[in-house]
Amino acid sequence: MLSLMLRFLILSILVLWQCSPNRQTETYRFDQIIVTKFPTNPPPAFPQSFFPEKANFLQSSEFKTSHIHTKEAFLLLETSETWEEIQKRIDFRVNQGDWKLVEKNTNDSEVSYLLEGFIKKSLSIYLSRSGETNQIRFYFKKHSTY
Repeated sequence: MLSLMLRFLILSILVLWQCSPNRQTETYRFDQIIVTKFPTNPPPAFPQSFFPEKANFLQSSEFKTSHIHTKEAFLLLETSETWEEIQKRIDFRVNQGDWKLVEKNTNDSEVSYLLEGFIKKSLSIYLSRSGETNQIRFYFKKHSTY
């Protein structure tokens, strides 16, 4: 009887282990493009003050013009923070003055922000509902060579 229960327990653990999502970081580099699945850190082009405190980074990509300068970047993250908390954080951050709000569109399932920064930079933020979590997509583009 004990051996049967032990076998069942071990089998249950193995099944749960195999069914759990694998959150191991995978990075692919193609010349000046870097694509990462489950990154541990976001690309440095994004102001981290826009990010929720509890965020799971799902995917990122970067196009660099040199080793340190990012021309374009993308980041997808998910968070358990509420829809209202995320919007409040983004609105508060925009009001600090270094990013100018160009456009904001809102509907029941998505909010989009288009922001303009110094030295011809743009940042788009898309907040969408995804079940119990919310997903945020960030797009960064630098329009100059400075």
